[in-house]
Amino acid sequence: MKGNGALQIIFAFFLGLVVVGFVGIGVNTFYPEPSYQNYDDNVFNRWRLITGIILLVLATAILAISLALPPTQIVISNGVLLGGVFTMVYAVGMTVSAEQSIWRFLVVAIALVVTIGIGYLKFVRRSAPAAATVATDLPPDVAARLDHLEHRFEALRRALGD
Repeated sequence: MKGNGALQIIFAFFLGLVVVGFVGIGVNTFYPEPSYQNYDDNVFNRWRLITGIILLVLATAILAISLALPPTQIVISNGVLLGGVFTMVYAVGMTVSAEQSIWRFLVVAIALVVTIGIGYLKFVRRSAPAAATVATDLPPDVAARLDHLEHRFEALRRALGD
């Protein structure tokens, strides 16, 4: 499993890019940019703001989906998480390009809260109980025994040719 770690990272990153591409194309398909024939700066600012809000909602949904995936699907989960993060960056960028300061502030504030919340749920909450269990419930010589078992399994893996 350790041998394909770099490939898993590349796959998760690529999946994140594909997710943000899918979302971006989907939003532009169903809520296209206004025509330049009737150029009006207010129309484009409104479109950017609404597009940013749509992207923010979709990014939040994607981030939530990444939390719902089972722990056995960590590479897929990380790829979807990256797609949500990239979509959130896209949403903030689209919103910042609009010129309505109150709405821009609200969208970016919501993006900040969602990002911190998802980060907490993904990285802090899931790892804290496991660390507490290991620290309190196991005998003191467990680390040495686990290290011994890892060496034996590694020798077995080499002997089997994997």
